[in-house]
Amino acid sequence: MVNYEGVFILDPDLSADASKALVTQIQDLVTKNGGRIDGLQDWGKKRLAYEVKKKQDGVYIILNFQLDSMSAKKLDQSLRLNDSIMRFLMVNKDNL
Repeated sequence: MVNYEGVFILDPDLSADASKALVTQIQDLVTKNGGRIDGLQDWGKKRLAYEVKKKQDGVYIILNFQLDSMSAKKLDQSLRLNDSIMRFLMVNKDNL
């Protein structure tokens, strides 16, 4: 198992319930692939440094989790297909 930290920027136009459901969906993708959630931080709505998808704000979510590298690739592919996630970055904390 590899330690990862994921930063997700969600669409600010989503309702609070939809944002919460999307975060739950991301957590389910991790746990269903044999991973473990270590921590979750919701930073809320913040101003972006530059415009992304014609939006100037985004909802920031920080997720610390453990997952094997093959499942991390599957997670990456699933996240790329979700239009409600404006940007994301997953960093392997073991290689820092």
